[in-house]
Amino acid sequence: MLDHLSEGRLMFGVAASGLPSDWAMFNVDGMSGQNREMTREALDIILRMWGDEKSFEHHGKYWNVSKPEEMYGFLRPHIKPVQKPHPPIGVAGLSKNSDTLKMAGEHGFLPLSLNLNPAYVGTHWEAVEEGAKRTGRKPHRRDWRMVREVFVAETDEEAWKLSVGGMMGRMMREYFLPLLANFGFLEYLKHDPSVPDSDVTPEYCAQHNWLIGSPSTVADKLDKVYRDVGGFGGLLVFGFDYSENPQAWHNSLRLLAEEVAPRITHLTPQ
Repeated sequence: MLDHLSEGRLMFGVAASGLPSDWAMFNVDGMSGQNREMTREALDIILRMWGDEKSFEHHGKYWNVSKPEEMYGFLRPHIKPVQKPHPPIGVAGLSKNSDTLKMAGEHGFLPLSLNLNPAYVGTHWEAVEEGAKRTGRKPHRRDWRMVREVFVAETDEEAWKLSVGGMMGRMMREYFLPLLANFGFLEYLKHDPSVPDSDVTPEYCAQHNWLIGSPSTVADKLDKVYRDVGGFGGLLVFGFDYSENPQAWHNSLRLLAEEVAPRITHLTPQ
C-alpha cells in the first residue's frame, strides 16, 4: 500500500531485532539466533507474496501461510507493489560476520551497517561478499549504506555543544551505551580494543565515531570513514528527537545537504 501511495518510492527495510524486550514479548530465543532464522523465513514468504504465483501453501519452521487464488473474480489476497519485481530491500547488520548481511549478499539486498566504529564495520563487507558467493552474485559497494550519527553546525565548538550536550548525547548516555554494555558490545565502538569500557562515553563516541563539526570537518571525517571501510554508496543519518531545539537539528540537516554534500562528490564507489 505504501508503494502505491508513494507512486513507487518505497524502500523496504528489514532487521532481525536485537532487543531482549522484543524477544521476551514474542517468546523468541534471540540469544540462539532464532530471530534471524525467523527473519529469513518471513522474507522468503514476503517475496513469494510479491511474486507471480497465483497461490501457494507455506508450512515452515515458524510460519504457516496460505495464498489463495482470486475469489469471485475480484477479491485478491494481497496487493502487489508498484515497483517490479518489488521495492528495494535493505537489511541491517550489527555483529561481526553478520548473518543478516550474508543474507543481503545472497539475495542482492541493500546492506545496511549500523553506527559502529569504522574499523569494525569494515568486516561487514566481507560478510556481504561471503553471502553473495553462495548464489553467484557480485555485490556492489555503491549499494552499501552506512548509518552514522551526524551533526553539522557553523563551527566545531557549536556542533560539539549541540550534539554531546543535546539529545544525541542524552540518547547515548541513557539508552544506547547501557544497552551495548549489557550485551558486551561496547568493543564495537572502540578505536582500540585496549580502551576500558568505562572510557566509552558520549564524549568518546563524539571524538572517534560521530560525524560532527563544521561542514568542512564533517566532510573530512566522512572522507576518512569512506576510506577506512573501503568505500560505500550511501549515508543514513541517525535521527534524534530535538523537540526542545528543532531548529538546531533542521539547520544540521540543511548544512549536510547544502555544505557537506558538495564537498564529497568525489566519493563514488564502483
